[in-house]
Amino acid sequence: MESKNESASPRLSEMQHGGVDRALLNSALDCIISMDAVGRVIEFNPAAERVFGYSRDQAVGQELASLIIPPDQRERHRKGLQHYLETGEGPVLGKRLEVKALRADGSEILVELAITALRRGAEPVFTAYLRDITDRARGEEASRRLAAIIESSDDAIISKDLNGIITSWNVAAERLFGYRHDEIIGQSILTLIPPDRQHEEPRILGRIRRGERIDHYETVRRRKDGSLLDISVTVSPLKDKSGTIIGASKIARDITDRIQNERRRTAQYTVASLLAGSWSIREVGPRVIQAVSTVGNWSAGSIWLRKERADGLECSITWHQDKPGLAEFATATEATPLPGRVIISDRALWIEDLAGDANFSRAGAAARAELKSAFAFPLVAEGEVNGVLELFSYGTVRPDEDLLSLMEALGSQIGLFIHRRLMDAELKRQKEAAESANAAKDRFLATLSHELRTPLTPILIWAGGMVNDPSLPPEIDEGLQMICRNIELEARLIDDLLDLTRIARGKLKLHLRKSDAHDLLGHAMEIVRDEISSRKLKLAVELNASDHLVVADESRLQQVFWNILKNASKFTPGQGAVTVRTSNPRPQALHIEISDTGIGIDPDNLEKIFEAFEQGGTRREGLGLGLAISKAIVEMHSGSIRAFSDGPGKGAKFVIDLQTAA
Repeated sequence: MESKNESASPRLSEMQHGGVDRALLNSALDCIISMDAVGRVIEFNPAAERVFGYSRDQAVGQELASLIIPPDQRERHRKGLQHYLETGEGPVLGKRLEVKALRADGSEILVELAITALRRGAEPVFTAYLRDITDRARGEEASRRLAAIIESSDDAIISKDLNGIITSWNVAAERLFGYRHDEIIGQSILTLIPPDRQHEEPRILGRIRRGERIDHYETVRRRKDGSLLDISVTVSPLKDKSGTIIGASKIARDITDRIQNERRRTAQYTVASLLAGSWSIREVGPRVIQAVSTVGNWSAGSIWLRKERADGLECSITWHQDKPGLAEFATATEATPLPGRVIISDRALWIEDLAGDANFSRAGAAARAELKSAFAFPLVAEGEVNGVLELFSYGTVRPDEDLLSLMEALGSQIGLFIHRRLMDAELKRQKEAAESANAAKDRFLATLSHELRTPLTPILIWAGGMVNDPSLPPEIDEGLQMICRNIELEARLIDDLLDLTRIARGKLKLHLRKSDAHDLLGHAMEIVRDEISSRKLKLAVELNASDHLVVADESRLQQVFWNILKNASKFTPGQGAVTVRTSNPRPQALHIEISDTGIGIDPDNLEKIFEAFEQGGTRREGLGLGLAISKAIVEMHSGSIRAFSDGPGKGAKFVIDLQTAA
């Protein structure tokens, strides 16, 4: 091997390698590899050693094909060499080629190759100049891929220099902003920024110059047609090979739909909150209009409401931004007749160009305020238009089905609020009228009670004093007793009527104290004892309750017991029975039963008998108020009263449950 190397070097030296000396071979940055006519390596410079991983000693004398050519290309190389030797033709000689090469570790690299052929006598010598372009190729491939990604991206990708001049513009940017590549390259980035937001650009460029990255900055930009859109922007510094910042790369994403949805949800929530916390649409109207205006680029608005005690609508509420001309436009709106088209059609109305709409009566005022478009929708409840809400914009507004659906929902929400408040006002008027009527009724009943009792009292005193006078004939004595009974009944009816009125008005007051329920039952039984005796009824008393102290208004609870006992004696035929029982079914519970063997109650009437003016039996005496009053009194004592009966002719039982005193 050494002899081969020693003999190869002089031959290359004799050729001077095309005039290239050894020093040049050793200092060359490119790989220089030479082979003889049979394909063996005769020169392998240091650059080749670095790139391919073989030392010169390892490479010289080896077949070049098996050394650095990938296996699938070796046969082609050998055939090409043979063809040259036979014909002198070499298609690849003198050309720059990009081919794959094989390193000592088996990895493949991409090289740029140029081959020259020199003759030494009758034999050719081939010299290959190779440069490793793997990294460059990868970079170029990455650049191609990046360019493809940029062009296919759904996001607008734009670059600009440090003066804000646009230097690149992808297809998505063209779709988003409406400018073609040749229209916008070389223009200022301010072309895309609305006048009221151009102060943002110097701040952004300042941060870029400091090397800062700006992530997901949400802002508003302007399309070629002048319309505005919401975007999310990420801005990153662009650097040259030396690391110097030379510009910025901007990725912009259209977030108009998301922002619109967020604004619409916020507007619905805000309007609902405002209405929930208000008593009047006039009170909250300006804030409602302002909340609705955030759904789009609305700068002014008004609400029209029904006139009180008159037909038609009138402008009741206005709102506008603090911009020139809008206050004067609001004044013109307040002096304008009803917006009739919305009322007649009962549908929302779009006006894209106020100046060109001959039916818009405020066109002059709108022009002076520089308002261009309008939108109005009805405020509807239960099929009736309660009002109209108008909105006005500086820009062109076109019909939007989603916005229309939202405005219909808001119109219904606001319309229902107005309807409810009108109903509340009407109910308040009716309540005040009812309260006035109730007060008049109370005064009337009090006067009636006094006026009715006044003539009855002396009659009852005189008749009561004459009863049982032995000097009177029996028929006169019976007549006087009848008079006394009827006067007492009349007084009782008056008292019941007044009690019912007090209960209904919540004015019946109890004077509570610890009382013995057995004593109260005894007093009530004493009151009806004469009637029970006169009807020859059997009265059975079983007071078994050991705990019978209750906290009660004694006169009122005794009134309940008397009422039930009186009914029992009244509706029980002669020779019948009335039974009073008490027990303690559980601690701190008093159970009272008053039953009879009388005419009974139809089961369908067991609940009705506790209603005012209802009478369960066929015999109708009084006004039917006693049980209604009794039920109210028992419930005011935190107790309950129930009626039981198996039907007509089978008697009745009334059960009162009370809580005993602690």
